[in-house]
Amino acid sequence: MQRGWFITFEGGEGTGKTTQILKLAAHLESLGRTVVLTREPGGTPVAEAARAVLLDPALEPMGLSELFLLEAARHDHVEQVIRPGLAKGEVILCDRYADSSTVYQGMVRGIGVERVEELNELATGGLDPDLTIVFDLDPEAGVGRARSRNAEGDGSESRLDDEPAEFHRSVRDGFLRLAVRYPHRVRVIDATGGPDTVFDRLLAVLPEELR
Repeated sequence: MQRGWFITFEGGEGTGKTTQILKLAAHLESLGRTVVLTREPGGTPVAEAARAVLLDPALEPMGLSELFLLEAARHDHVEQVIRPGLAKGEVILCDRYADSSTVYQGMVRGIGVERVEELNELATGGLDPDLTIVFDLDPEAGVGRARSRNAEGDGSESRLDDEPAEFHRSVRDGFLRLAVRYPHRVRVIDATGGPDTVFDRLLAVLPEELR
């Protein structure tokens, strides 16, 4: 049986994560791999219910409340989807994971990186990704993309998209700091340009067996 792979996709709002996950899933399936597409918060009924609360623009949970909801959703997601998939040799592609909590709640919301990482460890049982891709884009460009997307859809992401510019700059800085802190698994991809151009950059950082 082929080994399973756990790859997470991170970055600020509007950086193109979803587009690239779909492109990578199609590529890996063409190689004969079984792919699971999932997201955080989400991936299970419990986690999707938490997501609805977290992204509701009418709600403004405090930092710790936000974090506890995320960690509860994460634990359910890991135990119900990620670990079982890896045990079967599947490639798990996840749109956001624990690094997002470290950046958004630990760094930007001010809860503290060590405190958030302790809770991440508890929620995941120490399960780290094999590879984390951070899509890097100027925050103004990314938020502009996200707001255009939401104007055409249901607006479900607007609570984060409507944060001030300084918030989004801090998010970008936070992910870049994580890349320096965890160079063994985090790769930063320039998210400027068209989807195919960005995808070529993504393929270049994948392990040989997944190219």
